[in-house]
This record gives sequence, C-alpha cells and structure tokens, in this order.
Amino acid sequence: MEIIFSSVLKYRAFTHPQRIAYIFEGKNFTYEEYYKQSVLVASHLRSLGLKKGDRIGILDLNTPYAANLISGAMLVGIIPVSLNWKAMPPEINFVISDAGISHFFYGVAFTPLMQALQSTGVNLHKIESLVYDANELNDAVDLNETILVDDTCVILYTSGTTGNPKGVLLCYKNIYACYQTCAWDTPGFGPDARNLVCGPLYSIFGFGAFFACIYAGATNILARMFEPNMVAKIISEAKVTNALLVPIMIKMMCMVDGIENFDFSSLKHIQYGGSPISADTLIKAHKIFNCYFTQVYGLTESAGIGCSLRFDDHAAILAAGNAMENALLLSAGKPALGVEIKIIDDDGNALGINNPGEVFIKGENVASGYWNSAEENKKVFEDEWLKTGDIGYFNENGYLFLVDRKNDKIVSKGINIYPAEIERTIEQHPQIREVAIVAVPDEKAGEAICAVVVLKDGLLGLDEFQSWCKGKISDYKIPKHLEIRTELPRNPTGKILRRLIREPFWKDEQRNIKG
Repeated sequence: MEIIFSSVLKYRAFTHPQRIAYIFEGKNFTYEEYYKQSVLVASHLRSLGLKKGDRIGILDLNTPYAANLISGAMLVGIIPVSLNWKAMPPEINFVISDAGISHFFYGVAFTPLMQALQSTGVNLHKIESLVYDANELNDAVDLNETILVDDTCVILYTSGTTGNPKGVLLCYKNIYACYQTCAWDTPGFGPDARNLVCGPLYSIFGFGAFFACIYAGATNILARMFEPNMVAKIISEAKVTNALLVPIMIKMMCMVDGIENFDFSSLKHIQYGGSPISADTLIKAHKIFNCYFTQVYGLTESAGIGCSLRFDDHAAILAAGNAMENALLLSAGKPALGVEIKIIDDDGNALGINNPGEVFIKGENVASGYWNSAEENKKVFEDEWLKTGDIGYFNENGYLFLVDRKNDKIVSKGINIYPAEIERTIEQHPQIREVAIVAVPDEKAGEAICAVVVLKDGLLGLDEFQSWCKGKISDYKIPKHLEIRTELPRNPTGKILRRLIREPFWKDEQRNIKG
C-alpha cells in the first residue's frame, strides 16, 4: 500500500507512461509528461529557496499550470495554498499573511487583482511563466525528499465563524483515504475511468476529485470551471464515465437547451455533495444521464468523506417510483468504510437512534487541525474526533439524517459562507445600526444570504444596499435579501440570536437546512 503522492505518481509514470493522466480542452497529458512537468516545477520551486513545509500561494482557474504547480509542490513537500477565485484583496492578503506565503503564483485572468498585492512584500509570479522545455522534460530527474504519511500536503482555506478563513491541514493519509472511499464505493471508478473535474482545485470538491483519480491511475477530464453547457459538452465529447457535482450543477445542466440531444452513453456514475438532491431533479437527471447516483456527506476537515447515500439506495428509490415522497432521499446515507460517526449531546453523551445531536466523525480522513489556529483546534478536534457543527440523527436502519447546524454556516450553491465576515463589513454601512446574516431557503442555491438589519434612520432599498456591498465583499457573499426590523433579539449577554431570526423563514420547510 503506497500512500505518498510522489511515490504514486512516479510509479504511474514508470508503469504506464503513455496512459493519459488528464485532458484539458482537448489536449492530452500522459502520466510521463505530467510527472516530468511536475518534477520541473518542483525543481523551480527549490531554486526559489523554498523547502519542505514552506507554503506557496496559487490563484488560477483549473488549468494544467495549476495542476502541475500543485503536484510539483507536493512532490517535495512544499505546501500549496490555492485561493478562492472570487476572493477580494483583503481575503487574499489575510491568507498570505496567515499562511506565511513568500511566493504567490497567479493566472493571467487575475492580473488586475494582483496590483492590489504589490505592496504586501510577497514575490509574485505569473503561473504561465512555468514553461516546460522539451529537452528538460527528457532529462528530468527525481527530486529526493523524505515525506511521511502525516505530513501536510495541502492547506485548503475555508470561511471562518470569526470572520477570517481557516486553513485546513490535509495530509497524504487524508487524501489516500479520499481515494480509497472512491475506489470502494463508486461504480466504474478504476484505472479505466474518465473522471470529470469541474470543481475548483482550491476546494476539496476539485482537489479531492483530481488526486483520487491520479491515485487510481485513471484519466481526469479537467474543466477550466463549471459552466453547464460546456460541461455537458465535455461529458459527451470526452466520454466521461464519472462526474462529481453539486445538486445545483445537476439542475442547471438539466435545463440546458437541447440537453436531450447530447450523447451521455459513456456516463456510469454521478457523485454529488453539498446537499441532498430534490426528487424532481433526480428524476429528470436520471432520465437525461441514465446512470447511477451517489450522495456524499463530508467536510473539508474530513477530506470530503463521512457518509454516502449510495448508488443502490438511489436505484431503489427510483425503481419504487415514489421519489417525491421517499424520506430516504433526504438522508446523508451510511458511514463510509473505515469512518466512525457518533451523535453527541451538549453534555458529551452519545445519543441513540432518532435523537438529534452534533455529528462527530473519526477516521484516517480527518484533518490534523487548522493552520495557526490553536484555539479553534481545541473547539473542533477532540481525541481524533471531528466535531462537525452539524446536527443530525441515525434512524433505526443506520441512515444519517441532518436536520440543522450547531453553528451559523450558510451553504449556498455548495459554497460554505459564514455570517460574521459579512456582518463585519455591513456594520460599516452609514445607515445600518445592527445586522444579522442568516440563511433563507432558495430554490436554486439551496440557501440564500439574507441581511436582517436595524436602520439608524431613513429608508434603504435592496438595490441600493447591494450596490454599496459591491467591491467590499465578494459577489457571492452579497446578500440576496434585505429585511428591515426595529430590533434584533439578543440573549442576556447581548449576543444576537440568529436562530430566532431565521426561524420564520424556515417554518414551511421540512428541515432547517437546504445547502
């Protein structure tokens, strides 16, 4: 059993050098090419004075440059830190400072944004400058480095409940666990798979999908980003066998004009995560794609692994013809092999069936903690258990159902968003005295952001409010709804009670989460 990525990639390049590692916009990259290009990147990083354990910043779409840079860093134990494509300068500056990044690589699409970073002291590099000379490729040599299974291989930043993002430390053992779960539970996932990667490489959604496929020795079909028409075309033309999506992506693809005319005969399996899928979307998607479906529940902190509502569960629901009424479709499924899950009350006691409590996860998939966040680590990681902040219960048949969140996280279009960061900005609005950010149900996004505010004086319209937010926070964090109140409920210590604020919006829903 080989867990270290550098050994796996070297083995792939030696054993089947001409097998395709990934395809990008019609261009094939063999395992031999991919390995040698990654070695050259690793050599270049070392020439900059970087060593094992150092962090590099990356801001690029899903491109070969980004894939090779991440891989090259991992070959020698340098830690890639990829940033959200929609990040604003303050968010980028925070990550650079927090992670101690001295070298930052960016794609040409982000050149204007880089002007805001020139005064930070970080060394900026155009990622396209990583050009590979054909002669160098033939002479590329292995860069020896001792790497252990518990060494950090990547830091994936997620939004923080205190307003600042947190860097999740994933090690090689965690990524291998992600691959194993795919290999054990995913139809058609093996060396002959053609695996769609349209999730961003800065998230476990894209990163996990890409590298699990490399461990399997299969072929990734790398999409620059998700766009429904383009991805439908890629699946059809590149003969994709396996795809990882979120329900809103599936829904958007079902709405593509002429989708019924695409050839999806190669597609064996769609894995989706981030939220349950609605019955009508599943029925439409099954009719269009005619493949298996699996829902996966997990967090970045658990390498995307936790529970699965597996393909045979979906097949049984569809065969029964009662998907619209079948409560099982709201389940997150049963734990993955090698993963333990328990339900805990506020006093730390384990709960029995049908009793909601906080979901704890344990396994080789659980991250070692957050970068530079000792206090947060104490709150979230306990004796090898990950405290998810999600509230759920197991039914009598062992299926996990999620019903709420212990924290205030919003999940919109599969993206985790936390209120404090947005509130901190909106509090600066000259007309707003108080603000609470809450999730409200949304048909397309799962959950949408609503700003509930108390004004100092005058009136404030949604369009005017959203215009003020533009440029101050990322577009996807700008509230979609605005509610004006005379006061906000608080507890005796003065803390705003978001749960009471959000309750009226959810009174007609089956559950208190949709994202």
